[in-house]
Amino acid sequence: MNPIFSRTLKALCTVAVAALLSACGASSTVDPFVATRVIAFGDGFNNVDIHGSGVSTVRATDTTANPIVYVTDDTIAGRIATRYGIVVKQVTATGGANPLAATGGFSYATATARVSDMAAQIDTFLTSAGGTVAKKDLIVIAVGNWDIYDAVLSGAASMDTSTTALVTAIQRLTDAGAEHVVVMPPINMARTPWSTAYVTANPGVTRSVIQNLSNTTSASFNFMLLAKFTAAYRQDHKPVAVLDRTADFNAFAGSVDAGGNVIQNFSGISLTNLATSVCTLSSNFAGCDLNSLIDGVGSITYQTSVFADDINLTPVINRYLADRIIAGLVSFGWSP
Repeated sequence: MNPIFSRTLKALCTVAVAALLSACGASSTVDPFVATRVIAFGDGFNNVDIHGSGVSTVRATDTTANPIVYVTDDTIAGRIATRYGIVVKQVTATGGANPLAATGGFSYATATARVSDMAAQIDTFLTSAGGTVAKKDLIVIAVGNWDIYDAVLSGAASMDTSTTALVTAIQRLTDAGAEHVVVMPPINMARTPWSTAYVTANPGVTRSVIQNLSNTTSASFNFMLLAKFTAAYRQDHKPVAVLDRTADFNAFAGSVDAGGNVIQNFSGISLTNLATSVCTLSSNFAGCDLNSLIDGVGSITYQTSVFADDINLTPVINRYLADRIIAGLVSFGWSP
């Protein structure tokens, strides 16, 4: 990474975090925010079914149990919602209705949503019969992975358009009264199985090209997004927290130690498969159920793997990243 850019990035992150922490002040220890609703938008990382179970991951709900036991903490939003005792369920109604508006949690996220799709999700929510934002709402957004995917395929060199559109969409929420919006920007797409296959099939594209669109240059999605949010919300109370989990993700996704050996343990998680998707039809980016895992994986199981399909993550990694976000929320008073 360019040393000047590296220093600029560190300084920008420090300023953004310091501003957010000072805005929350003593509330982090005296009277933390406790959400009464969790509302989710975005892509497969927040994609749930009508029961609250993750769709774009390894679906591990036990349908043989009576009654059925639904897994509801296997997505980013679902895991965060558990902190408040809330289950986030899919909004399925059409025609302007949202029957879940009066419940604790709901999600408009879809499997391969781009920023433009997420903006439409927000429009649908705000124009629905129950589309009002309350002070006790926590809004969780995970988006951008598919915008980087599109940029790689089109040969784009900057994520300026997508990040501007994301800030504009979220400003609609804050203009409507949202005071607690959590944004998880893209993972490092260069570390995904999709990237491995793509650079092999397209020698003109390298992992560095993909990583530079994700998070390592001033034209990357994550850098531009943080800079634009810092500029957009200059007041003391900042209603948007951009919690980039790239460092956490990079620490284990596809990594090896100094001796070239696969990392076996990271922050208490036992991982034996860092780079191979566990779903049979992994290139469909649709996750899978337990009956559709790769045959013959031996000791490799989805519980110790990073990737469900070629982009989406397994439940254990979704939970880990969500828990890292929760730690941030606790530190500045957005969670008990």
